[in-house]
Amino acid sequence: MSPTVVPYPEWTPVEGLERLTPSESAAVAATLPVTPYYVVPYAGLRRGLDRAFFSGSRSNPEAIILQHPSDPAEPEYLGRNVEAGWSVLSRIPGWFCLNGSTDEMNLFAEIFSREIPHPFHRLGDLFFTLETPPKSQPNAAVRRLRLPDLPLVQRYPGNVWGNSYRTFDELLTDGVVTGAFADDRLVSVAILSADNGRYADVGVHTLEAYRRRGLSAAAAALVAEEARARGLIPIWSTGSHNLASQRVAEKLGFRRYGQCEYLVFDALRGANGYRPIQGRNTHAAMHTP
Repeated sequence: MSPTVVPYPEWTPVEGLERLTPSESAAVAATLPVTPYYVVPYAGLRRGLDRAFFSGSRSNPEAIILQHPSDPAEPEYLGRNVEAGWSVLSRIPGWFCLNGSTDEMNLFAEIFSREIPHPFHRLGDLFFTLETPPKSQPNAAVRRLRLPDLPLVQRYPGNVWGNSYRTFDELLTDGVVTGAFADDRLVSVAILSADNGRYADVGVHTLEAYRRRGLSAAAAALVAEEARARGLIPIWSTGSHNLASQRVAEKLGFRRYGQCEYLVFDALRGANGYRPIQGRNTHAAMHTP
């Protein structure tokens, strides 16, 4: 039986930009700092799942705009030249925000104020680490999910599978997935969604009707335990507005590490995102559909 492909959203076509090849992407991944901030881009680049549009030379790009397969409308900036980064980003349709370090986003804020006739706001991307065993969250409804559970995983609603695995088979064998059950169905999942050899990203999702029952914490605790058993430090990231997620992290024993930032255009979120103006050499303008 063929492996079951994770149903990521279809990529929006992009014209006039070069992309790093899988081998070039893996080479860039090897140069990233080994910190919590770069776990997700490292994993996506190393596995060749991310789209990496670049400026400069292939062997030493000065700017990269990275699109992750599960959320291509939320690209990430990597590089040392934000103006070159804008020259790339301004040709990519469909995005409504940009993620990067606070210093980088300060510079992009100046560019956006100059180039895009829409207001934007900042949103903190908070990072937490777990340097000790997770606080115990025993729950008989929660267990590890393995390959025989693949049909349950496939039927779980929503795009919650991270950015690092091409197939559910890989996710369930190479990765870590735990689930909580209620009313004879899978209602919460936690995954080890990415790692960079030192840190491992823990993600969790619970169906709305089953929240505030401790299921997220119990499922995530099992993933964190397995990450530590593999010699990895679990990390947790969430938006500064997501207080519920922060409470789960604190309940498990995660401690604040630092933050990156998003610059978010709410006007573009519901309008199919940014659209470059065609047939112009300048990227200083855009239109709203």
